[in-house]
Amino acid sequence: MFGLPAATVAIIFGIPAIWVIYTLVFVYLSRGWKAEDVAEGRARPTGGGDESGGTTASANGGTA
Repeated sequence: MFGLPAATVAIIFGIPAIWVIYTLVFVYLSRGWKAEDVAEGRARPTGGGDESGGTTASANGGTA
């Protein structure tokens, strides 16, 4: 194509094609992540600002 070697054409068109395919697969596989986050948020106990059970003030050194 355009007098370029086949390897150059493969690189110029192949890498973007692979990237587009990768992106489409990622979007397809991650389509349910928001629903998982919502379900996970409902399962967490209330109270406490972080996963260790402490509050935000204690997590940042006791400052408010």
